[in-house]
Amino acid sequence: MGVLFVISEPQDSTTVFGVAERMARSGEKIDLLFTEEACRHVCDPELVGSLSFAGGVYCLESDLDQAERENLVEGVRLLDYSGWVELVEANEKIVSWA
Repeated sequence: MGVLFVISEPQDSTTVFGVAERMARSGEKIDLLFTEEACRHVCDPELVGSLSFAGGVYCLESDLDQAERENLVEGVRLLDYSGWVELVEANEKIVSWA
């Protein structure tokens, strides 16, 4: 069991990622799920590369536009809604970050 961060808005700062990384350093298993407008982040190789502390980096596939699909960073896993439910069930805590 771990902590799932659901990020739904583009982030202008690294606050959420810093919080998640500190939790990972303290022994928490961290998963990150990007939804809605935050999906643009999964096309940023530098950002995705900085998330190596996370057990998984995911994106809700139905929220990606065509350009984002074509520029998806390797290692980001796409989920449908049932995959999102499974991810929620696999984590003890959920943090919704807009």
